Amino acid sequence: MSSLMRSTGVLLVLGLAACQPPEPPVLAPAAKAAAQPSQPMAANDDVDPIASTPIDDPPASAAVSSDDAPAVASVALDHAGEVLIGQHMSDLKAFGPWKAMGAVEAIGGSCEYYDGKGLPPGVSMMTDEDRVVRFDLGPGEDAKAPVDQPGPFGLRIGMTRAQAVAQFPGAPVSSPHAYDGDQGEYLTWQDPGSDLGIRLEVFEGKVILMYWGTSEAIELIEGCA
Repeated sequence: MSSLMRSTGVLLVLGLAACQPPEPPVLAPAAKAAAQPSQPMAANDDVDPIASTPIDDPPASAAVSSDDAPAVASVALDHAGEVLIGQHMSDLKAFGPWKAMGAVEAIGGSCEYYDGKGLPPGVSMMTDEDRVVRFDLGPGEDAKAPVDQPGPFGLRIGMTRAQAVAQFPGAPVSSPHAYDGDQGEYLTWQDPGSDLGIRLEVFEGKVILMYWGTSEAIELIEGCA
């Protein structure tokens, strides 16, 4: 105990000994009620954890909690950052340059994948006939590094299957993975109010990849194929 605290304690004891405490004031009934401590609210045991999960993602400006935390961008079924499903590549010139991944050259057709600074970190986009139809989010080059950018509904790479199912706004449809049905599966959710959906790839009980956009595009299991 510091000398200041000891001195304060001594003075307090001497003051109490020398003075007769005043009579406590008489409180009116309303004042007595206001003076009573409030009772703690009972916990609501009936809350549905899925129904109470917000489905709107926070804006990017609100997602960074400290100077050391990486920035995360707003995403939803219809967008990733500033890019919207249905936009033409000519509409996205201001967010360029865009780097094509060579899908058209490799397999032909009109489907292509792009990377660019206009997308959130770790997110790539699929186009068909130069229109955006899907976004993909995966672990990136370093598969062991954590992925800070969330997908729609707060879904994240590395979540357990149970955690992911709890984040969906409705029950997803489970189907076996095309290449390893024993250890892997797809969790797919279709928005009942639009032609948009999201699919997660789960392997050994954890989310390893997710993609969202048009219902047709998320059914493709090898990107453009």
